[in-house]
Amino acid sequence: MNDGNLESVVESVQDWVDSERDWTDGSSSRTALVISCSMEGWNPQEPLWPVDAAWNLIKVQTLGNQAWRRHEGEMVLDGNIEHLRTQYDVGAVLVVGHTKCTVLEDAHEEWVAPASKSPAGIKARLDPLRSIVRDGFKEGTITESTPLRTVRCRLVEFNVHRQVQFLRQALPRSITVAGYVHDQDGVYGSFPDNWYLVALDGKIEPQTIRTQLPEDTTVHVASLLR
Repeated sequence: MNDGNLESVVESVQDWVDSERDWTDGSSSRTALVISCSMEGWNPQEPLWPVDAAWNLIKVQTLGNQAWRRHEGEMVLDGNIEHLRTQYDVGAVLVVGHTKCTVLEDAHEEWVAPASKSPAGIKARLDPLRSIVRDGFKEGTITESTPLRTVRCRLVEFNVHRQVQFLRQALPRSITVAGYVHDQDGVYGSFPDNWYLVALDGKIEPQTIRTQLPEDTTVHVASLLR
């Protein structure tokens, strides 16, 4: 993605969030926030667990499905998410990454070969994701020899893990925090366009996640990292 395209996305994210906030009709007492990437049109055919059709669904789109922002050197809860949490009876927050995430590709490129001419606004928004890339290298999630397509897919899941872990600490325990990856490439299974649960309330081991699910729930649980 070039800097011009990314800059336009940065400028449009707030307007998109505001329009989606008005979409809910308030008919249900339960609300789910869905934090997805601004580079993907999030539209699964069925609600993702634990959400069902009776819930209000409010979409919050950010670059790289980030739930945080940097404030005075610390990571704090995104202001839109904090506002919505105080306005609605939020029962669940879903973080949804996608395997074609060019935002994480850009963060990887910025880490490996920083572009000195990138606009300041873009650098500021990518900086927290550059820390994801840094930690990915440090923990062995990716290496210098990892193919770029694999880098992107592994960073997508790694980022979802980190966002869910952050939200688990930032939100009340009464709120379920689940992390999904939209597999657009068929890297988790034989067929593309499925959604996989990769994190639940801070847990990232597939077997542990499965033990937390209701017995009658059909959810794809998988990981590229475990």
